[in-house]
Amino acid sequence: MDRPRYNKRWVQAGVDRKSRMKLIKIRLRTWILPALILALTPGCAWWQAFIGKPTQAARPTPASPTQPGVLETKLDAMSGQLERIEQRLRTVQEQGRQRQQQDEQARRALGGLRQEVRDTRIAVVGVHRQMKQNAARPSGGGTGTADFWAVDAPLGELPNGGGKRETRRIPALIPDQAREILVYAQVATGYVKGGPHRFRLAVQAQGDREAAFYLYAVGQPQASWAYNSDNVWLPMPKNRELILQAEGEPFFGDWNSEVRIIGYR
Repeated sequence: MDRPRYNKRWVQAGVDRKSRMKLIKIRLRTWILPALILALTPGCAWWQAFIGKPTQAARPTPASPTQPGVLETKLDAMSGQLERIEQRLRTVQEQGRQRQQQDEQARRALGGLRQEVRDTRIAVVGVHRQMKQNAARPSGGGTGTADFWAVDAPLGELPNGGGKRETRRIPALIPDQAREILVYAQVATGYVKGGPHRFRLAVQAQGDREAAFYLYAVGQPQASWAYNSDNVWLPMPKNRELILQAEGEPFFGDWNSEVRIIGYR
């Protein structure tokens, strides 16, 4: 049999491969294997740089929000805030209470003022009514009702006679507001000479018109006395004058007379 023929090139390639494998094993043993072991060692800076994960400094672990110390701090802060809110609430309530008290005092004061105004108005109305009713009330001495006031205002004696006209001033006891005056006149004759007399008492009522009344008396020698008197309402004259006049011979002897205003209305 013929032996197989080997190609020299193939044989030489096989020898080279074996040589290279041996060389690689020798290199792994000498420096590649120790370097690989060193690189794989944890904490190796070269390995960390090679894989792109540099070491970082250890950071303190933050406290968990559920840890007791954190909860106590948070509770204290919330308690303080609640206390401040309660204090503000108490302040607002106190201010509201004070404002209510002030409002109540103001309402009471206002009510008192209103009542005082009402009482004053009633008093003013009463005073006005009394002034109207007592417009003719004298400053001192007049008595009577709202329709009639009694006074005593002497005006002197009647004229003696001879047609003499006299005027007597109505005293200030009679107010200007009086509508009428009550005039009293009397005459008494004793042992006197003069014959019949007619005494006229009048006031100027309106313009030249006069309102008057008359009193009659006779004078003669006699051992006794004769009396005559009357009282008549006359209008209150604006000039405040009472006119007196006697017609007849002047009296001579014992006689007397008087004229008075005894009331007004």
